[in-house]
Amino acid sequence: MSSRQCEGHKDIIQTIEELDISDKILLLDRGFFSENILNCLEEKHIKFVLPTKRNSHYYDTRIHLNEEFIYHDRLIKCGKRKLGNRFLYLYEDLDLRLEEQKTIFRKREEGKISDEEYSLKQNRAGKFLIISNYDIGKKEMYELYKKRDSIEKLFDAYKTTLDADKLYLHDDESVYGHVFVAFLSLYAYCKLLKAIKKAEINDKVSPIDILLKFRKVKSINFGEKSIITEVPKKVRELDKTLKFNIFPTKNGS
Repeated sequence: MSSRQCEGHKDIIQTIEELDISDKILLLDRGFFSENILNCLEEKHIKFVLPTKRNSHYYDTRIHLNEEFIYHDRLIKCGKRKLGNRFLYLYEDLDLRLEEQKTIFRKREEGKISDEEYSLKQNRAGKFLIISNYDIGKKEMYELYKKRDSIEKLFDAYKTTLDADKLYLHDDESVYGHVFVAFLSLYAYCKLLKAIKKAEINDKVSPIDILLKFRKVKSINFGEKSIITEVPKKVRELDKTLKFNIFPTKNGS
């Protein structure tokens, strides 16, 4: 490959080289997808995981969705095919497919898309295609890419769940306090996420799920004494799985 192919992406490649990720895997988002980027990464012998754009010709490659697994209560069908020195990993989220098909149908009814666009979009609804030079299992690849999602979710949690970016306070002290509390909250959120991954249940629950389940248990104080309300069986099992040991055993020990 000639250096001209990398010319339009010098900043990206330079950043990659400065990070020294020769022994790591680069997870990128769809915005970086281009043949030039793919070629540049391969020339640098960098392992990469890159989702293709929905209008990519790679979607025309025949890939049989011959396996399936559950991820966060969603049924995911998957398939894989080798293409030269690259691997294509195709996933179909059946819940997402139904949602997208409804949206696409409404757009055609409203005259926003042509019949040709309708057929193409319906065929690709709910599908997600990853291109990589890393040869691993289909579910393993899916979970690997979702690690990148976890970073975005943490940022989203910081902005939305924790309201950390809503700095409508009037004085500096209030702003500092708000950001500090948000930081502590994000730290707790990350600790929960780490515990979930360690327990290998990250494909079943999220930190928010944990908080919603555990909030059902109340601690009531009576002077110097306190009692804990009844702990649901599922919450107790989750507490045991995560090894938090928050709640006393039923015999009171």
